[in-house]
Amino acid sequence: MIGNVVGSYKVTDKIGEGGMGAVFRGIDIMLEREVAIKMLRPELASQPNIVERFRSEAITLAKLNHPNIATLYSFVRHGDDFFMVMEFVRGDTLDAVINKSGAMRCDHAIRLLSQALEGIEHAHRMGIIHRDIKPANMMLTETGTLKVMDFGIARVLGTARMTKQGNIVGTIEYMSPEQVRGLETDARSDIYSLGILLYEMLTGRVPFKSDSEYDLMKMQIEDAPAPPRVFAAGIPPAVEQAIMRSLAKRQEARFQTAGEFRDVLLAAIGGTAPSLTAPVISTPTLAAGSSFAAPQATASTPKETRMAAGAAGQFTPAAGMPYQANVPVDYSAYQQPAPLAQPAKSNAKIFIALAAFVVIGIIGVAVALLITMKSQSASPAAPPAKPTQSTTPSPVPSSSQPSMPAQPPPQSIPQPEVARPVERLPASAPPVAEGSNNTKATKSARKENDSDAEARKEKARKAAEARKLLSQ
Repeated sequence: MIGNVVGSYKVTDKIGEGGMGAVFRGIDIMLEREVAIKMLRPELASQPNIVERFRSEAITLAKLNHPNIATLYSFVRHGDDFFMVMEFVRGDTLDAVINKSGAMRCDHAIRLLSQALEGIEHAHRMGIIHRDIKPANMMLTETGTLKVMDFGIARVLGTARMTKQGNIVGTIEYMSPEQVRGLETDARSDIYSLGILLYEMLTGRVPFKSDSEYDLMKMQIEDAPAPPRVFAAGIPPAVEQAIMRSLAKRQEARFQTAGEFRDVLLAAIGGTAPSLTAPVISTPTLAAGSSFAAPQATASTPKETRMAAGAAGQFTPAAGMPYQANVPVDYSAYQQPAPLAQPAKSNAKIFIALAAFVVIGIIGVAVALLITMKSQSASPAAPPAKPTQSTTPSPVPSSSQPSMPAQPPPQSIPQPEVARPVERLPASAPPVAEGSNNTKATKSARKENDSDAEARKEKARKAAEARKLLSQ
Protein backbone atom coordinates (compact mmCIF):
# COMPACT_ATOMS: atom_id res chain seq x y z
CA MET A 1 0.00 0.00 0.00
CA ILE A 2 2.92 2.32 0.68
CA GLY A 3 3.65 4.43 -2.41
CA ASN A 4 0.27 3.79 -4.03
CA VAL A 5 -1.98 6.62 -5.19
CA VAL A 6 -5.57 6.55 -3.98
CA GLY A 7 -7.57 9.12 -5.89
CA SER A 8 -5.50 12.28 -5.63
CA TYR A 9 -3.73 11.11 -2.46
CA LYS A 10 -0.37 9.36 -2.29
CA VAL A 11 0.22 6.98 0.61
CA THR A 12 3.57 7.63 2.27
CA ASP A 13 3.67 5.47 5.42
CA LYS A 14 1.52 3.55 7.88
CA ILE A 15 0.55 5.20 11.15
CA GLY A 16 -1.26 2.35 12.88
CA GLU A 17 -4.52 0.40 13.15
CA GLY A 18 -7.89 1.95 13.88
CA GLY A 19 -11.35 0.62 14.65
CA MET A 20 -12.19 0.24 10.96
CA GLY A 21 -8.79 -0.76 9.64
CA ALA A 22 -5.30 0.52 8.92
CA VAL A 23 -4.48 4.24 9.10
CA PHE A 24 -1.91 5.71 6.70
CA ARG A 25 -0.30 9.08 6.28
CA GLY A 26 -0.50 10.54 2.80
CA ILE A 27 -0.04 13.63 0.68
CA ASP A 28 -2.75 15.46 -1.25
CA ILE A 29 -1.09 15.68 -4.66
CA MET A 30 -3.20 18.63 -5.78
CA LEU A 31 -3.04 20.75 -2.61
CA GLU A 32 0.29 19.45 -1.26
CA ARG A 33 -0.94 18.95 2.30
CA GLU A 34 -0.62 16.04 4.68
CA VAL A 35 -3.70 13.88 5.20
CA ALA A 36 -4.66 10.81 7.21
CA ILE A 37 -6.06 7.96 5.12
CA LYS A 38 -8.20 5.34 6.85
CA MET A 39 -8.74 2.10 4.99
CA LEU A 40 -11.81 -0.05 5.64
CA ARG A 41 -10.86 -3.60 6.61
CA PRO A 42 -11.24 -6.08 3.72
CA GLU A 43 -13.70 -8.27 5.65
CA LEU A 44 -15.92 -5.21 6.14
CA ALA A 45 -15.44 -3.90 2.60
CA SER A 46 -16.94 -7.15 1.27
CA GLN A 47 -20.26 -6.42 3.01
CA PRO A 48 -22.44 -4.05 0.94
CA ASN A 49 -24.50 -2.89 3.92
CA ILE A 50 -21.36 -1.92 5.85
CA VAL A 51 -19.95 -0.07 2.85
CA GLU A 52 -23.18 1.86 2.35
CA ARG A 53 -23.32 2.78 6.04
CA PHE A 54 -19.65 3.76 5.86
CA ARG A 55 -20.35 6.07 2.90
CA SER A 56 -23.45 7.67 4.43
CA GLU A 57 -21.56 8.23 7.68
CA ALA A 58 -18.76 9.92 5.73
CA ILE A 59 -21.32 12.25 4.12
CA THR A 60 -22.67 13.16 7.56
CA LEU A 61 -19.24 13.65 9.14
CA ALA A 62 -18.17 15.88 6.25
CA LYS A 63 -20.74 18.42 7.50
CA LEU A 64 -18.95 18.77 10.85
CA ASN A 65 -16.76 21.84 10.85
CA HIS A 66 -15.32 22.63 14.28
CA PRO A 67 -11.81 23.40 15.56
CA ASN A 68 -12.01 20.56 18.09
CA ILE A 69 -13.08 17.91 15.54
CA ALA A 70 -10.76 16.35 12.98
CA THR A 71 -12.13 17.34 9.56
CA LEU A 72 -13.16 14.75 6.99
CA TYR A 73 -11.96 15.64 3.50
CA SER A 74 -13.09 12.87 1.17
CA PHE A 75 -14.45 9.38 0.66
CA VAL A 76 -12.57 7.37 -1.98
CA ARG A 77 -13.04 3.99 -3.61
CA HIS A 78 -9.98 2.34 -5.11
CA GLY A 79 -10.66 -1.06 -6.66
CA ASP A 80 -12.39 -3.13 -3.99
CA ASP A 81 -11.10 -0.97 -1.13
CA PHE A 82 -12.72 2.06 0.51
CA PHE A 83 -10.93 4.95 2.18
CA MET A 84 -11.71 7.95 4.35
CA VAL A 85 -9.37 10.90 3.89
CA MET A 86 -9.16 13.11 6.97
CA GLU A 87 -7.21 15.97 8.45
CA PHE A 88 -3.77 14.91 9.61
CA VAL A 89 -3.28 16.04 13.22
CA ARG A 90 0.29 16.39 14.45
CA GLY A 91 0.59 15.46 18.09
CA ASP A 92 -0.12 12.51 20.34
CA THR A 93 -3.18 10.74 21.60
CA LEU A 94 -4.47 11.47 25.07
CA ASP A 95 -4.03 7.77 25.80
CA ALA A 96 -0.28 8.03 25.23
CA VAL A 97 -0.10 11.19 27.34
CA ILE A 98 -1.81 9.53 30.33
CA ASN A 99 0.36 6.43 30.06
CA LYS A 100 3.43 8.62 29.94
CA SER A 101 2.65 11.15 32.67
CA GLY A 102 -0.11 9.67 34.81
CA ALA A 103 -2.71 11.89 36.46
CA MET A 104 -3.01 15.56 35.41
CA ARG A 105 -3.64 18.70 37.39
CA CYS A 106 -7.34 19.32 37.88
CA ASP A 107 -7.51 22.72 36.15
CA HIS A 108 -5.39 21.50 33.23
CA ALA A 109 -7.47 18.33 32.73
CA ILE A 110 -10.76 20.26 32.86
CA ARG A 111 -9.62 22.82 30.30
CA LEU A 112 -8.57 20.06 27.93
CA LEU A 113 -11.83 18.18 28.41
CA SER A 114 -13.79 21.39 27.88
CA GLN A 115 -12.43 21.52 24.35
CA ALA A 116 -13.61 17.98 23.73
CA LEU A 117 -17.01 18.88 25.21
CA GLU A 118 -17.29 21.81 22.79
CA GLY A 119 -16.61 19.58 19.81
CA ILE A 120 -18.96 16.86 21.06
CA GLU A 121 -21.70 19.42 21.72
CA HIS A 122 -21.38 20.69 18.14
CA ALA A 123 -21.74 17.13 16.82
CA HIS A 124 -24.76 16.49 19.07
CA ARG A 125 -26.46 19.58 17.68
CA MET A 126 -25.94 18.10 14.22
CA GLY A 127 -27.56 14.85 15.38
CA ILE A 128 -24.31 12.83 15.46
CA ILE A 129 -23.37 10.62 18.42
CA HIS A 130 -19.74 9.56 18.79
CA ARG A 131 -20.37 6.21 20.61
CA ASP A 132 -16.66 5.42 21.01
CA ILE A 133 -15.17 8.16 23.20
CA LYS A 134 -11.85 7.15 24.77
CA PRO A 135 -8.36 8.65 25.16
CA ALA A 136 -7.14 6.90 22.00
CA ASN A 137 -9.66 8.95 19.97
CA MET A 138 -8.49 12.30 21.39
CA MET A 139 -5.54 13.94 19.67
CA LEU A 140 -3.59 16.65 21.47
CA THR A 141 -1.78 18.91 19.01
CA GLU A 142 1.56 20.58 19.53
CA THR A 143 -0.24 23.88 20.19
CA GLY A 144 -2.37 22.39 23.00
CA THR A 145 -5.60 21.96 21.05
CA LEU A 146 -7.59 18.80 21.65
CA LYS A 147 -9.28 17.28 18.62
CA VAL A 148 -11.89 14.51 18.68
CA MET A 149 -11.30 11.70 16.17
CA ASP A 150 -13.19 8.70 14.73
CA PHE A 151 -16.77 9.91 14.90
CA GLY A 152 -19.46 7.35 14.22
CA ILE A 153 -17.32 4.20 13.97
CA ALA A 154 -19.71 2.24 16.22
CA ARG A 155 -22.69 3.28 14.11
CA VAL A 156 -20.86 2.54 10.85
CA LEU A 157 -20.14 -1.00 12.00
CA GLY A 158 -23.71 -1.32 13.25
CA THR A 159 -24.77 -4.97 13.49
CA ALA A 160 -21.27 -6.11 12.57
CA ARG A 161 -20.15 -5.40 16.13
CA MET A 162 -17.72 -8.28 16.19
CA THR A 163 -14.17 -7.91 15.03
CA LYS A 164 -12.20 -10.62 13.32
CA GLN A 165 -11.16 -11.95 16.71
CA GLY A 166 -14.76 -11.88 18.04
CA ASN A 167 -14.33 -8.87 20.34
CA ILE A 168 -16.95 -6.16 20.69
CA VAL A 169 -16.26 -3.02 18.69
CA GLY A 170 -15.44 -0.26 21.16
CA THR A 171 -13.77 -0.24 24.55
CA ILE A 172 -15.88 -1.61 27.38
CA GLU A 173 -14.02 0.47 29.99
CA TYR A 174 -15.63 3.61 28.50
CA MET A 175 -19.02 2.22 27.47
CA SER A 176 -22.23 3.43 29.07
CA PRO A 177 -24.58 0.88 30.71
CA GLU A 178 -27.08 1.20 27.85
CA GLN A 179 -24.34 0.52 25.31
CA VAL A 180 -23.28 -2.60 27.20
CA ARG A 181 -26.91 -3.75 27.25
CA GLY A 182 -27.16 -3.19 23.49
CA LEU A 183 -29.87 -0.51 23.84
CA GLU A 184 -30.30 2.63 21.76
CA THR A 185 -27.81 5.36 22.63
CA ASP A 186 -28.07 9.15 22.60
CA ALA A 187 -26.02 12.19 23.62
CA ARG A 188 -26.10 11.15 27.28
CA SER A 189 -24.17 7.98 26.40
CA ASP A 190 -21.30 10.18 25.18
CA ILE A 191 -21.50 12.17 28.42
CA TYR A 192 -21.01 8.96 30.43
CA SER A 193 -17.89 8.14 28.39
CA LEU A 194 -16.58 11.69 28.81
CA GLY A 195 -17.05 11.34 32.58
CA ILE A 196 -14.88 8.22 32.57
CA LEU A 197 -12.33 10.06 30.44
CA LEU A 198 -12.11 12.91 32.97
CA TYR A 199 -11.97 10.39 35.83
CA GLU A 200 -8.93 8.80 34.19
CA MET A 201 -7.28 12.14 33.44
CA LEU A 202 -7.52 13.15 37.11
CA THR A 203 -6.70 9.81 38.77
CA GLY A 204 -4.57 8.01 36.18
CA ARG A 205 -6.97 5.03 36.16
CA VAL A 206 -10.42 4.08 34.91
CA PRO A 207 -13.28 3.48 37.40
CA PHE A 208 -13.70 -0.19 36.44
CA LYS A 209 -10.93 -2.60 35.53
CA SER A 210 -10.98 -6.36 35.03
CA ASP A 211 -9.34 -9.00 32.87
CA SER A 212 -12.76 -10.53 32.18
CA GLU A 213 -14.99 -8.73 29.68
CA TYR A 214 -18.05 -10.27 31.33
CA ASP A 215 -17.07 -8.92 34.76
CA LEU A 216 -16.28 -5.55 33.24
CA MET A 217 -19.70 -5.32 31.56
CA LYS A 218 -21.38 -6.36 34.81
CA MET A 219 -19.53 -3.59 36.66
CA GLN A 220 -20.62 -0.97 34.14
CA ILE A 221 -24.25 -1.99 34.58
CA GLU A 222 -24.46 -2.65 38.33
CA ASP A 223 -21.46 -1.38 40.34
CA ALA A 224 -20.97 2.16 41.61
CA PRO A 225 -17.55 3.66 40.85
CA ALA A 226 -15.25 4.72 43.65
CA PRO A 227 -15.29 8.52 44.11
CA PRO A 228 -12.25 9.96 42.30
CA ARG A 229 -10.96 11.66 45.48
CA VAL A 230 -10.24 8.18 46.85
CA PHE A 231 -7.29 8.14 44.42
CA ALA A 232 -6.59 11.87 44.07
CA ALA A 233 -7.34 13.82 47.23
CA GLY A 234 -6.65 17.19 45.56
CA ILE A 235 -9.76 17.03 43.38
CA PRO A 236 -12.28 19.71 44.44
CA PRO A 237 -15.57 18.27 45.80
CA ALA A 238 -17.57 20.13 43.14
CA VAL A 239 -15.55 18.46 40.38
CA GLU A 240 -16.04 15.06 42.03
CA GLN A 241 -19.78 15.64 42.19
CA ALA A 242 -19.85 16.56 38.50
CA ILE A 243 -17.93 13.38 37.59
CA MET A 244 -20.19 11.15 39.70
CA ARG A 245 -23.27 12.72 38.13
CA SER A 246 -21.94 12.08 34.63
CA LEU A 247 -21.38 8.43 35.62
CA ALA A 248 -24.98 7.88 36.77
CA LYS A 249 -26.41 4.53 35.71
CA ARG A 250 -29.70 6.11 34.67
CA GLN A 251 -29.56 8.41 31.64
CA GLU A 252 -32.02 10.91 33.12
CA ALA A 253 -29.79 11.36 36.18
CA ARG A 254 -26.77 12.50 34.11
CA PHE A 255 -26.07 15.84 32.52
CA GLN A 256 -28.46 16.13 29.63
CA THR A 257 -26.09 18.04 27.33
CA ALA A 258 -22.35 18.33 26.90
CA GLY A 259 -22.62 22.10 27.34
CA GLU A 260 -24.20 21.65 30.78
CA PHE A 261 -21.37 19.32 31.84
CA ARG A 262 -18.78 21.79 30.57
CA ASP A 263 -20.31 24.79 32.37
CA VAL A 264 -20.42 22.93 35.71
CA LEU A 265 -16.77 21.88 35.42
CA LEU A 266 -15.56 25.37 34.53
CA ALA A 267 -17.58 26.87 37.36
CA ALA A 268 -16.02 24.35 39.78
CA ILE A 269 -12.51 25.63 39.04
CA GLY A 270 -13.56 29.26 38.56
CA GLY A 271 -12.64 29.24 34.88
CA THR A 272 -14.29 30.44 31.71
CA ALA A 273 -15.06 28.82 28.40
CA PRO A 274 -11.85 28.04 26.50
CA SER A 275 -11.19 29.88 23.28
CA LEU A 276 -11.65 27.97 20.05
CA THR A 277 -8.40 29.30 18.62
CA ALA A 278 -5.23 27.73 20.05
CA PRO A 279 -5.90 28.28 23.75
CA VAL A 280 -2.97 29.28 25.90
CA ILE A 281 -2.55 26.25 28.12
CA SER A 282 0.48 25.26 30.12
CA THR A 283 0.99 22.22 27.93
CA PRO A 284 4.50 21.49 26.64
CA THR A 285 5.10 20.33 23.12
CA LEU A 286 5.08 16.59 22.74
CA ALA A 287 8.69 16.39 21.77
CA ALA A 288 10.90 13.48 22.63
CA GLY A 289 11.32 13.12 26.36
CA SER A 290 8.63 15.69 27.20
CA SER A 291 5.78 15.01 29.56
CA PHE A 292 2.82 16.73 31.10
CA ALA A 293 3.04 18.11 34.60
CA ALA A 294 1.47 15.72 37.04
CA PRO A 295 0.70 16.03 40.76
CA GLN A 296 3.86 15.61 42.76
CA ALA A 297 4.09 12.15 44.25
CA THR A 298 4.74 12.03 47.96
CA ALA A 299 4.95 9.30 50.51
CA SER A 300 1.34 9.92 51.49
CA THR A 301 -0.03 10.42 47.96
CA PRO A 302 1.54 7.91 45.58
CA LYS A 303 0.97 8.47 41.87
CA GLU A 304 -1.12 5.74 40.30
CA THR A 305 -1.26 5.47 36.54
CA ARG A 306 -3.74 3.48 34.52
CA MET A 307 -1.14 0.84 33.83
CA ALA A 308 -0.70 0.28 37.56
CA ALA A 309 -4.39 0.55 38.44
CA GLY A 310 -5.79 -2.13 40.66
CA ALA A 311 -9.16 -3.79 40.65
CA ALA A 312 -12.16 -1.66 39.81
CA GLY A 313 -14.78 -0.39 42.18
CA GLN A 314 -12.63 -0.36 45.35
CA PHE A 315 -14.06 2.21 47.73
CA THR A 316 -11.42 1.65 50.41
CA PRO A 317 -8.51 4.07 49.98
CA ALA A 318 -5.02 2.66 49.75
CA ALA A 319 -2.84 2.64 52.84
CA GLY A 320 -1.53 6.11 53.59
CA MET A 321 -3.79 7.79 51.01
CA PRO A 322 -5.77 10.57 52.74
CA TYR A 323 -9.35 10.67 51.52
CA GLN A 324 -11.05 13.92 52.41
CA ALA A 325 -14.38 12.78 53.75
CA ASN A 326 -15.09 16.08 55.48
CA VAL A 327 -17.60 16.90 52.74
CA PRO A 328 -20.16 14.10 52.98
CA VAL A 329 -21.81 13.54 49.62
CA ASP A 330 -24.28 10.77 48.90
CA TYR A 331 -23.80 9.48 45.34
CA SER A 332 -26.14 6.51 45.71
CA ALA A 333 -28.93 8.33 43.88
CA TYR A 334 -26.74 8.51 40.77
CA GLN A 335 -25.74 4.86 40.86
CA GLN A 336 -29.11 3.14 41.15
CA PRO A 337 -29.39 0.82 38.13
CA ALA A 338 -32.51 2.19 36.45
CA PRO A 339 -35.24 1.76 39.09
CA LEU A 340 -37.84 2.87 36.56
CA ALA A 341 -37.41 -0.33 34.58
CA GLN A 342 -39.30 -2.46 37.15
CA PRO A 343 -42.64 -0.54 36.97
CA ALA A 344 -42.45 -0.75 33.21
CA LYS A 345 -42.24 -4.53 33.42
CA SER A 346 -45.18 -4.76 35.87
CA ASN A 347 -47.26 -2.49 33.66
CA ALA A 348 -46.41 -4.66 30.70
CA LYS A 349 -47.61 -7.73 32.59
CA ILE A 350 -50.88 -6.00 33.46
CA PHE A 351 -51.44 -4.99 29.85
CA ILE A 352 -50.69 -8.52 28.68
CA ALA A 353 -53.17 -9.97 31.19
CA LEU A 354 -55.87 -7.50 30.14
CA ALA A 355 -55.23 -8.25 26.49
CA ALA A 356 -55.51 -11.98 27.21
CA PHE A 357 -58.88 -11.49 28.95
CA VAL A 358 -60.14 -9.40 26.04
CA VAL A 359 -59.03 -12.01 23.51
CA ILE A 360 -60.66 -14.80 25.53
CA GLY A 361 -63.90 -12.79 25.73
CA ILE A 362 -63.89 -12.16 21.99
CA ILE A 363 -63.32 -15.85 21.28
CA GLY A 364 -66.18 -16.80 23.64
CA VAL A 365 -68.59 -14.40 21.93
CA ALA A 366 -67.55 -15.66 18.51
CA VAL A 367 -68.14 -19.30 19.55
CA ALA A 368 -71.58 -18.41 20.95
CA LEU A 369 -72.53 -16.65 17.73
CA LEU A 370 -71.42 -19.65 15.66
CA ILE A 371 -73.48 -22.03 17.79
CA THR A 372 -76.53 -19.76 17.48
CA MET A 373 -76.16 -19.51 13.72
CA LYS A 374 -75.86 -23.28 13.39
CA SER A 375 -79.02 -23.86 15.46
CA GLN A 376 -80.94 -21.31 13.40
CA SER A 377 -79.79 -22.86 10.15
CA ALA A 378 -80.79 -26.33 11.36
CA SER A 379 -84.37 -25.40 12.51
CA PRO A 380 -85.83 -24.20 9.14
CA ALA A 381 -84.62 -27.42 7.46
CA ALA A 382 -87.47 -29.47 9.03
CA PRO A 383 -90.51 -27.64 7.46
CA PRO A 384 -89.64 -28.57 3.86
CA ALA A 385 -90.61 -32.17 4.71
CA LYS A 386 -94.27 -31.10 5.16
CA PRO A 387 -94.91 -30.31 1.51
CA THR A 388 -93.80 -33.82 0.62
CA GLN A 389 -96.30 -35.23 3.07
CA SER A 390 -99.08 -32.98 1.76
CA THR A 391 -98.41 -34.01 -1.82
CA THR A 392 -99.19 -37.64 -1.16
CA PRO A 393 -102.94 -37.18 -1.07
CA SER A 394 -102.92 -35.03 -4.20
CA PRO A 395 -102.75 -37.93 -6.65
CA VAL A 396 -105.61 -39.72 -4.84
CA PRO A 397 -108.37 -37.60 -6.35
CA SER A 398 -107.02 -38.30 -9.81
CA SER A 399 -106.95 -42.02 -9.15
CA SER A 400 -110.50 -41.97 -7.84
CA GLN A 401 -111.99 -41.44 -11.28
CA PRO A 402 -111.82 -45.07 -12.42
CA SER A 403 -113.50 -46.22 -9.18
CA MET A 404 -116.95 -44.94 -10.40
CA PRO A 405 -117.60 -46.49 -13.79
CA ALA A 406 -121.33 -45.57 -13.84
CA GLN A 407 -120.71 -41.85 -13.43
CA PRO A 408 -119.12 -39.60 -15.98
CA PRO A 409 -115.63 -38.38 -15.30
CA PRO A 410 -116.66 -34.85 -14.28
CA GLN A 411 -118.65 -36.24 -11.32
CA SER A 412 -115.52 -37.74 -9.70
CA ILE A 413 -114.77 -34.44 -7.96
CA PRO A 414 -117.24 -34.61 -5.02
CA GLN A 415 -115.50 -35.37 -1.73
CA PRO A 416 -117.88 -37.99 -0.24
CA GLU A 417 -117.39 -40.35 -3.13
CA VAL A 418 -113.62 -39.76 -3.21
CA ALA A 419 -113.05 -40.81 0.40
CA ARG A 420 -114.26 -44.41 -0.08
CA PRO A 421 -112.16 -45.50 -3.05
CA VAL A 422 -108.99 -44.18 -1.35
CA GLU A 423 -108.87 -47.41 0.68
CA ARG A 424 -109.35 -49.63 -2.39
CA LEU A 425 -106.57 -48.23 -4.49
CA PRO A 426 -103.44 -48.65 -2.37
CA ALA A 427 -102.37 -51.63 -4.46
CA SER A 428 -102.39 -49.72 -7.70
CA ALA A 429 -101.77 -46.27 -6.26
CA PRO A 430 -98.36 -46.64 -4.57
CA PRO A 431 -96.40 -45.87 -7.71
CA VAL A 432 -98.36 -42.65 -8.02
CA ALA A 433 -97.98 -41.60 -4.37
CA GLU A 434 -94.26 -42.26 -4.17
CA GLY A 435 -93.12 -39.27 -6.09
CA SER A 436 -94.15 -35.96 -7.47
CA ASN A 437 -91.68 -35.53 -10.29
CA ASN A 438 -92.51 -35.38 -13.98
CA THR A 439 -91.93 -39.07 -14.65
CA LYS A 440 -94.47 -40.17 -12.08
CA ALA A 441 -96.98 -37.61 -13.37
CA THR A 442 -96.64 -39.10 -16.84
CA LYS A 443 -97.27 -42.62 -15.52
CA SER A 444 -100.38 -41.51 -13.64
CA ALA A 445 -101.74 -39.85 -16.82
CA ARG A 446 -101.28 -43.10 -18.73
CA LYS A 447 -103.12 -45.04 -16.05
CA GLU A 448 -105.99 -42.58 -16.20
CA ASN A 449 -106.27 -43.10 -19.94
CA ASP A 450 -106.29 -46.88 -19.46
CA SER A 451 -109.03 -46.59 -16.83
CA ASP A 452 -111.12 -44.46 -19.23
CA ALA A 453 -110.70 -47.06 -21.93
CA GLU A 454 -111.80 -49.83 -19.54
CA ALA A 455 -114.77 -47.74 -18.52
CA ARG A 456 -115.87 -47.38 -22.13
CA LYS A 457 -115.46 -51.13 -22.73
CA GLU A 458 -117.51 -51.83 -19.63
CA LYS A 459 -120.26 -49.53 -20.91
CA ALA A 460 -120.20 -51.22 -24.29
CA ARG A 461 -120.43 -54.66 -22.62
CA LYS A 462 -123.35 -53.59 -20.48
CA ALA A 463 -125.05 -52.06 -23.49
CA ALA A 464 -124.61 -55.33 -25.38
CA GLU A 465 -126.08 -57.29 -22.43
CA ALA A 466 -128.98 -54.86 -22.35
CA ARG A 467 -129.71 -55.38 -26.03
CA LYS A 468 -129.57 -59.14 -25.53
CA LEU A 469 -132.11 -58.87 -22.76
CA LEU A 470 -134.33 -56.69 -24.90
CA SER A 471 -134.09 -59.06 -27.83
CA GLN A 472 -135.20 -61.99 -25.72
